[in-house]
Amino acid sequence: MLATPATALPADDGPGGPRWAHEMKWDGMRVLAEVHEGQLALSSRAGNDATARFPELAGLPDALGADAVLDGEIVALGPDGVPSFERLQPRIQARSDSAVRQTMAEQPVVCMWFDVLAFDGHDVTGLPYTERRALLERLALAGPHWQTPPVATGDGHSALTAAEQLGLEGVVSKRLDSTYLPGRRSDAWRKVKVSAGQEFVVGGWLPGKGRLDGRLGSLLVGYHDAVSDTGSDTGPAPHGLRYAGRVGSGIDERARAALEAALEAVRRGATSSDSPFLDAPRLPGAVWVAPELVVQVRFHEWTTAGVLRAPRFRGMRDDKPAAEVARET
Repeated sequence: MLATPATALPADDGPGGPRWAHEMKWDGMRVLAEVHEGQLALSSRAGNDATARFPELAGLPDALGADAVLDGEIVALGPDGVPSFERLQPRIQARSDSAVRQTMAEQPVVCMWFDVLAFDGHDVTGLPYTERRALLERLALAGPHWQTPPVATGDGHSALTAAEQLGLEGVVSKRLDSTYLPGRRSDAWRKVKVSAGQEFVVGGWLPGKGRLDGRLGSLLVGYHDAVSDTGSDTGPAPHGLRYAGRVGSGIDERARAALEAALEAVRRGATSSDSPFLDAPRLPGAVWVAPELVVQVRFHEWTTAGVLRAPRFRGMRDDKPAAEVARET
């Protein structure tokens, strides 16, 4: 289930008392954890198997003691205890056993659980949020590699202030009576960010200069011009890729090499007809690619021209489908 972007917290002044719960928005990798007959399977939002990448979670079946499906976010905490997507990047990209072992030793992860879809053979997605949350808390999932973060009911402004003070992404507000809608984006879940940043689709790249001559200098990114929701399980329906600007800052050598390999695999060509954008300006030297690669970008704001001001690359995302990337603010 996906949250709808919002610019303000929902009103919570109904005559019957609080109608919304407010959770911290975690800056990490969304996963579903399925435990069946003592075996664990982790899947990303894009449906990719992520089990082998996070051996720290192997003890979850024993902690649960029953079959279950949980929804959560895997995060990498910095020395200040704040999730860092940059720190999580090597863990997301690790594929070989040796790379997984090395990155796990360098940066352990923690999964923040926030929902239950099934437990002990029973589908609980049809239960209201309050009952699913109560079940999650009864599971008492707390340990070095997983936690059940607290939730604030009816006090969204305090939660948003806490998120800002702690350096977190923002808050996800959830209606107390909402059921869980797998694969759907719903207004019953709303996300409000305290910092500007989101995913973008890479449509091409520009070569660098000097020491980067012939190599990746900056990414050309965009988002799908989409309706807010199709009501289907596939999310927004893309109507075309809108140009959002160039992103060159924040790409270190390790990320540059990984990006170059990923971009070469989806390369289209260097003519204007190869561009996936509806509205990209003339960019001499641009190399266009199929719009399949998703990256995370932090930025200061959107300009009046509709491009990013002071964007900074934060990492690649193979856990989010490119077709779901739309402008959030």
